[in-house]
Amino acid sequence: MSDFKVYIAEKPSVGKALAEGLSRRSPQTGRSRTSIEGRDWAVCWLSGHAFKQAEPEHYIGQMYPEARKNDKGKFPWSFSTLPILPKADQWKLVPVHRMSDLISTVRDLVKRATIVVNAGDIDREGQLLVDEILDEVKCRKPVRRILPKALDEKSISKALADERDNRDFAPMRDAALARSRSDWLVGMNFSRGVTVRAQECGSGGYVSIGRVQTPILGLIVARELEIQNFKPVDYFAITATIGVQHGRFKARWSPRNGQSGLDGEGRLLDPSIASQIQQQVGGKTGTIADYRDEAKTQGPPLPFSIDEIQKLASRKYGMSMERTLETVQSLYETHKAVTYPRSDCSYLPVSQHADAPDILRAVQRNFGGTDLPAVSAEASAQRKSRAFDDKRVTAHHAIVPTSQQLDIARLSHDEKVIYDEICRRYLAQFMPVHEYRQVSVRAEVAGHDFVATGRTTLKPGWRALYQRAAAPSDDDAPENGNEEDIKLPPMRKGEAAKCEGLDKESKKTTPPARFNDATLLEAMVNIHKFVEAPKIKAHFLEKIEKSKTAGVDDEAAGVGIGTPATRHTFVPKLIEVELVQVAPAVGGGKKSKQKSYMPTPAGIALVQAIPRQMTVPDTSAVWDMAFSKIEAREITLEQFMESQERTIVQRLAELRQLDIRLPESSRPRSAQSGKKKAPAVKSGNGAGPSAGPCEKCGKGEMRRRQGAKGEFYGCSNYPVCKHTQPA
Repeated sequence: MSDFKVYIAEKPSVGKALAEGLSRRSPQTGRSRTSIEGRDWAVCWLSGHAFKQAEPEHYIGQMYPEARKNDKGKFPWSFSTLPILPKADQWKLVPVHRMSDLISTVRDLVKRATIVVNAGDIDREGQLLVDEILDEVKCRKPVRRILPKALDEKSISKALADERDNRDFAPMRDAALARSRSDWLVGMNFSRGVTVRAQECGSGGYVSIGRVQTPILGLIVARELEIQNFKPVDYFAITATIGVQHGRFKARWSPRNGQSGLDGEGRLLDPSIASQIQQQVGGKTGTIADYRDEAKTQGPPLPFSIDEIQKLASRKYGMSMERTLETVQSLYETHKAVTYPRSDCSYLPVSQHADAPDILRAVQRNFGGTDLPAVSAEASAQRKSRAFDDKRVTAHHAIVPTSQQLDIARLSHDEKVIYDEICRRYLAQFMPVHEYRQVSVRAEVAGHDFVATGRTTLKPGWRALYQRAAAPSDDDAPENGNEEDIKLPPMRKGEAAKCEGLDKESKKTTPPARFNDATLLEAMVNIHKFVEAPKIKAHFLEKIEKSKTAGVDDEAAGVGIGTPATRHTFVPKLIEVELVQVAPAVGGGKKSKQKSYMPTPAGIALVQAIPRQMTVPDTSAVWDMAFSKIEAREITLEQFMESQERTIVQRLAELRQLDIRLPESSRPRSAQSGKKKAPAVKSGNGAGPSAGPCEKCGKGEMRRRQGAKGEFYGCSNYPVCKHTQPA
């Protein structure tokens, strides 16, 4: 009897690509909405997690048999029913309603299979997503594992030929399970604990706490307090006009070691020293102490990950993280114009280089009548940039254009600009390198140093793609505006240099800027910069160094908080629960396009009231260390969960002793209706727009909404949480 293999993919696009690959060896014999079959194989797919954690009521009823439900069938929030700590054998998953057909398909195919193949994404979550449904359908068949990195023919063929034992990936599943269960425990226990304690102290409403959400609030509050406590300092910027044989140039004063009158940032604060420098160097002749003139080249920036395109769109177009993700998703799903959008990777499989001729032709055809075909005339599909590297491709590859033909005139404004950016980044991989002349000079006059740098383009190369748009300033740097070449006159070391003038400009230090989408996303991706505990910071830095050693250029690869699929959800959630608000616009010009964020009084009060460990990102780093140890088989899932239980018990005991008073705050009037929206901190009786906290995720509130069949309550954490209940 021959084997009948059943492949379970994480999403339909992967499943259909696997089916295409399998049908080349054994023809397809049948197809349904949820699966594709051949003579000796079948492929089915999921669409996210098919199961979710049971609601707290399930556990409270077991742990606290004396507890009584209210008239809504829920256990009232109380310290008497905390902590909620299911034992290892008590955790219960319940099916996601919209996934019932897919679950049935998996169950039926597993019964027929002789071998089952886990084809989930090659990350922790992808491993767990398929493993958990196999557990729930009680699969007893041998399970293999394949690692599909991309959907092109070569990559799929390679993945299908490289089957492994699924048991080898159990530590990866356990690490994902540790994250999932711990996030649930934090949200359910601490949201309830803080809410109950706040109500005991006289504050109304429900408070949402999350492992990632609350530290993000902590970042926003810390920045706001920095701004409030900021005291401007006067300092002086000194610039000299230096004359040499073949011209003159501007150079800034550079203090030497031991220079007095400076602050910790190296700024000159003492006005008497500024005047003294002016007297000493004005009209004096010195020498060019150091002069370097080098020819350099610069490779193209890597293609986009979702984080990078979100940061660019915020800075350049004032688009929010959520709006950018929706736009890329539309280009992917509706127009088939770009590849999978929710990727944290900036690299491409080597096998996809073969697709370059078709994609280049499609992009140039799609942009006919614009500047792109002309400026990309030097693009050659024979070139292979460093972006093509199998070792650096993670669960998904970079976001790049496809060979799809489309009429860009039919795209929305947002779709046009984002598609344009993605295409230029891809085209850059096939353009010549940028060649330029880098000049640096140090002039010494009367014992003082003045420095200047200059840059002159020799051949634009890939930067020609950005003649009418902001170009990256180096290989991986984000777009930061047009950079004009600064030309310095020719000179040589030892040449006479005369100070023909000196500008002494008085300036004031400025407070740090509030977070906007771009800078907050940067903080989430590079969270190690905000970690406080030295030991934990050292862990982050060690991981970053290992990434660099392995050739991964992203500074904080794998050490951020949140994921590409969730980072855009946290600020809207914090705004929804009225702990954060959009700050009033300041000034005009390009920067005013970006919304910045500030905490509400309730947000500040919450961060100042609860234990600091809950508001800083250090906990995420500790968890990250633990997940890595689980994957390395150094600790077990059970050991990690035991430590989590101890922490939750200890933290709840602390919360019971705190004075948590949250002021009522109100949102600004709606720009459309002029009506004032519901206050953030309300009495917790379920009246008005809120019916209390979401019992599924513990992070959102159940808000009254209007649907096609009438009113209902939906979780404010939508689309992360899709829980609903009758109004």
